[in-house]
Amino acid sequence: MSAVIASQSPVAQRIEWARANLFNSKLNSLISGVTLGIGLILAILIAKFVLFDANWALVSLNRRLFFVGGYPGEELYRIWIAAFAAVVLASVSYGIWVGRMRPYLITVGVIAVVMLTLGLGTDLYIKETPFTQEITSGGQTSTISGIDRELVWEQGWAPSWLYAFSLGLALPFGGAWLIMAALLVTLVLGALFGKHVLSRWRGSPILLQSIGAGWVLLVPAAVLLQLGVSINSWGSAFLDILIFAVGGFFSFFIGLVLALGRISPYRAIRFVSVGYIEVVRAAPLLVWLLFATFLQDELGPLGEAFSSISLVFRVMIVFAFFGGAYIAEVIRGGLQSIPRGQYEASNALALSALQKYVFIILPQAIKAVIPAIIGRFIALWKDTALLAAISLINTLEQAKKILAGQTDIADGAFFEIYIVVGLIYWSVSYMLSLLGGAAEKRLSAGERR
Repeated sequence: MSAVIASQSPVAQRIEWARANLFNSKLNSLISGVTLGIGLILAILIAKFVLFDANWALVSLNRRLFFVGGYPGEELYRIWIAAFAAVVLASVSYGIWVGRMRPYLITVGVIAVVMLTLGLGTDLYIKETPFTQEITSGGQTSTISGIDRELVWEQGWAPSWLYAFSLGLALPFGGAWLIMAALLVTLVLGALFGKHVLSRWRGSPILLQSIGAGWVLLVPAAVLLQLGVSINSWGSAFLDILIFAVGGFFSFFIGLVLALGRISPYRAIRFVSVGYIEVVRAAPLLVWLLFATFLQDELGPLGEAFSSISLVFRVMIVFAFFGGAYIAEVIRGGLQSIPRGQYEASNALALSALQKYVFIILPQAIKAVIPAIIGRFIALWKDTALLAAISLINTLEQAKKILAGQTDIADGAFFEIYIVVGLIYWSVSYMLSLLGGAAEKRLSAGERR
């Protein structure tokens, strides 16, 4: 039977699978039919809202605010350098260790069409018209003057809902358009180079170590690139990503140290590690963020030194140490899953404690808990929404400011604004989950041996 199914076309295979799994009895057919009907109704309602009812003009007008906030335009090259470095590493890594080029090229092509061509032939701007109005009340006449603001949308060839996602909407052939085009071309060339040139050395430790070093150095390099720009200009999704990247990067190493501290033969180290983990996990992240924001002056000289640091860097520190406490417990679970024979074999080889953990124990432990580690990173990324509670202009806070400052032209676009906020958080979470799945598959973390 399996041989017959394998010889069928992909569509026929899916139909046969549905018959065998979804419609193999009257009860299953009824449940599958009701589920498909509900799904179809929801899909129609969502499509109706997105395509016809929603007002995406305010989103399109404020795309730059969503992504980089008030970052100076003449300094944006710093962000682009970090973006190109990340794209090169990601595309080359994909080409070397995944190499499925057809779906990859189709995805990049669709993104290129959506982001680069939809703005052709359209214009979006706010028209301001001065007005003067006389009001008579109680026999007295007063004159009121002001400015009427109207959002003018001279639409091009594509439906309005797609314009919200097009970087070509403003200045279709300007600098940003060309840079984005170069970024997409780099995505393609990097993957092709990785697949057809570097993949022949995919088993080489030098190549693996080079790519790994590139990923490790990416976060500190991206932060160093921003040091020439006022921290007050960091905002929106850029601020969320930067705080998450730094916090997640250091939380992994902090968690690694704490996990090893919990199993240390020295009682003092175990006591400090356990105490730190339990104290940090006893309070939610928001409480620690409030401590970092308001209570540092109450801690004496240490608090004064801490308060001298910019709030953004204080928040990065909080994210690193808070995430580290949770990562420590995840890695400890991985360490406990290692058979005792691995420790005994390491001792039999006369390896030092450092060699034993670096080369034998930790690689197996981390490989076993990759899904849980990625889950903690996703949770840490979503926690960046809490930055709005301490007056940092992150994605959520920027959305509030956009709505507050442009209420007169929003025309009921409040829901659409928050949809975009949700999509930003979801897209990064989804990419992290894909990264975790790829790493798990690459390292065979899900295999039972």
